[in-house]
Amino acid sequence: MLDVGIDVAKYKHDIAIIDEFGTIVLKHMQIKNNQEGFYQLHDWLSRAVENPNDDIKIVLEDTGHYSRNIVMFLRANFYQTFSYNPYLIKEFAKSVSLRKTKTDKKDALTIARKLASDTPTVHQMPAQEMDDLKFLTRHRDRLKRKLTDFKVQYVKVLDLIFPELDKIVNLKNKSTMALLEKYPTPAKILRAQEASIYNIKSLKAVKASEIIKTAQTTVGNTSFALEFELKQTLQAIHFLEKMMTEVNAQIKDIMDKLDQVITSVPGISTTLGSIILAEIRTIDNFRNCDQLLAFAGLEPSVNQSGQSEHSGKMVKRGSTHLRWALLQAAEKAALYSPTFKHYLAKKLQQGKHYNKAKSHTAKKLVRVLFYLLKNHKYFDETLIR
Repeated sequence: MLDVGIDVAKYKHDIAIIDEFGTIVLKHMQIKNNQEGFYQLHDWLSRAVENPNDDIKIVLEDTGHYSRNIVMFLRANFYQTFSYNPYLIKEFAKSVSLRKTKTDKKDALTIARKLASDTPTVHQMPAQEMDDLKFLTRHRDRLKRKLTDFKVQYVKVLDLIFPELDKIVNLKNKSTMALLEKYPTPAKILRAQEASIYNIKSLKAVKASEIIKTAQTTVGNTSFALEFELKQTLQAIHFLEKMMTEVNAQIKDIMDKLDQVITSVPGISTTLGSIILAEIRTIDNFRNCDQLLAFAGLEPSVNQSGQSEHSGKMVKRGSTHLRWALLQAAEKAALYSPTFKHYLAKKLQQGKHYNKAKSHTAKKLVRVLFYLLKNHKYFDETLIR
């Protein structure tokens, strides 16, 4: 039996191999992150043992997208392939040496030794739909953050050009944006024919009249640069909103095909449900709900020494996307589910801060979701307590 540790990087991967007795079989090999490099590793492993698919275990750090292609290649060739949270490797490295030395060569050997010291559970390979769902939900999150940035910038520019406008209308309304696309400055609003402003779709006549009147006395200042920035910012907002609509449609298509039970929980929408599923990916990779709690970073830290034992704040070492979605889902469930509403109220009555009470509710939600996903059962209010 060989344990193979791979330290992943963008352009190359460093590899170390040890046997079941901890003896170093291959101290260091470096391959390129391309097809040639992948087959170089495959050829070496094929010659190393009689049954490479049974006698070889391969492990990598779960460091993001750089590891995906080699993992897909290894699994396509039926190698047992595992991944570790980088934090576990970091702590393991501290436990075996006091030296503060970090190199890719040394990291590969540390990863191999970590695998040899464990008896890892065979992880099921997620279905392609789950991989796609994770890519799409992460993509949507990035789009959402960019859209928020542009909307903030849009308001800042208007504070310079027409600061009184937000007291008349909601700047985020489509009618307001349509007005500013045609007439981006108070001067252009005043030069326009009143009929054209009154004809802006969904812009009420009384609001249009107030905008024209306020434009005459505004203290705002404009310039070519500010007007140009406003126009481009509005274009970016419309483009990102269109992209958000398209990605949401793709996510909904996948969720409809999966027919998942997660959205049967009151308050968990397709949006939140897709994030939770995308981060969990395969529920069978978790033996119990405590492992799922740890993966989400929702478990409390524990400090025990002698007769003293204290529980601290959430460790927050798991998936930030999953933790955020579970906390949001817990808040929503407490609005629509009598059981979760009662549970949140009970924690508040115990004197806990709202955020702490919400985290307790999220933990209860994790226990419920773990059961539903493991057994593919739909939520039933009468069966939880």
